[in-house]
Amino acid sequence: MNKGAKAALIVFILILISVPAVSAFLKTSANNNKIFKGIYINNENVGEMTKEEAIGLLDEKFNKPLQEKTIKFTYQDRIFKTTFKDLNVRYNIEEAVDKALLIGKEGNIFRQTIERIKLLNSSVNITLDLSYDKTNIDKIVQKISREINKPFKDATIKLVGQNFVITKEENGIKVDEENLKSLIVDAIQNKENKEIHIPTLKVEAKIKSSDLEKIKEKISVFSTKFNPSDVNRTGNLKIAAQSLDGTVLMPGEIFSMNKVLGPRVASKGYKEAPVIINGTLVPGLAGGICQVTTTVYNAALLANFDIIERRPHGLKVSYVPPGRDATISGTSIDFKFKNTSNAPIYIKAWVSNSYVNVIFYGANENPNIKVVIESEIIERIPTTTEYIKDPTLPEGQKIVEAKPIDGVKSVTYRKIYKDGILIKKELLSKDYYKPAKGKVRIGTKKVITQTSIDDKVVEDVIESQ
Repeated sequence: MNKGAKAALIVFILILISVPAVSAFLKTSANNNKIFKGIYINNENVGEMTKEEAIGLLDEKFNKPLQEKTIKFTYQDRIFKTTFKDLNVRYNIEEAVDKALLIGKEGNIFRQTIERIKLLNSSVNITLDLSYDKTNIDKIVQKISREINKPFKDATIKLVGQNFVITKEENGIKVDEENLKSLIVDAIQNKENKEIHIPTLKVEAKIKSSDLEKIKEKISVFSTKFNPSDVNRTGNLKIAAQSLDGTVLMPGEIFSMNKVLGPRVASKGYKEAPVIINGTLVPGLAGGICQVTTTVYNAALLANFDIIERRPHGLKVSYVPPGRDATISGTSIDFKFKNTSNAPIYIKAWVSNSYVNVIFYGANENPNIKVVIESEIIERIPTTTEYIKDPTLPEGQKIVEAKPIDGVKSVTYRKIYKDGILIKKELLSKDYYKPAKGKVRIGTKKVITQTSIDDKVVEDVIESQ
């Protein structure tokens, strides 16, 4: 706009201002707290109203009827209800009124004057925006989910006698929460009473009876011997075997001994028995469970499964050859293997007649395959026995506190034969077992018998005579 046009506009405005009616309009409206005439909100006339009056009118006209609207949710014979008020659905009335109050009152005198003059000839309509509380929508959806969701039940299998008993799986149901939220938002935006059929998803069981039916025969067996005279250790073996018994491992699944056994605590019945810590036998809670772990390890080797994690003991153990043991400790040391077959496996474990027994059942996919485990000692590290004189023991009496255990270096292989022909030789491990000194206490205390005391008394008497 050039200087001439601007000047003409100013003159025009001054002329208009000089008109008494317009002048009165400007004078009375410039500093009051009311909305100017000609302003509408959602087509409702709010001109010459205060903020409170406009909010009251619009709230009565729009928000109250809106918040009385309901949404009914149905699923089979289940019904849930909520209202727009519960979801905090509302029009942004206060924001719209604040906007209306500012029209004709912003900027310099010329801008204000132009805006007010426009209102004399044409009205302004402000549209109300709709809002809702996403948190409240989440809450109603979560409530519905808690009522409707049904967890799946895996098929189960149990060996009863010589036969497997299988119970069929049950699929679960889960509310399609994201879909349901979208349906609620659509109802809100359409500002209507709505009945929503709750969308759900089928949650399939992970273990199906059709899979478990593939378990038909033994695929590997292994046993280790123990001394039942150690009552605490024997009890620990039984508890661990019971925890292991009935374990099912699906194809591709990884077995964890720590996961299967869970915490080894006194409340489960575990007692103190010898354990190997830093190459030394000491009493420890749940001592002996590594023998169960070792038995499982060998069964997994013979089933030709992949070993994921295995650690040997610090000392050579008596129940398997070097290189064929496996230990666990707390949650830091675990034994793991992977079911690399195409069928589930079922683990049977029990303790009887001085033996820990483990059987893997599954599907014998390669009947012509034979697995052989070979352990070779490549070096022995002799140890010694320490003899300690003990003046608290009778002379000549011996107490063995620790038996000597030679150290060993070993290498272990798994050989795979097909139809009697070696087709694969796999290095499993190279292991080192520390030597452990023996310790024997020998008594040095001299014992005086009653006879020798009497003889001495007699001799004393003779000498006195």
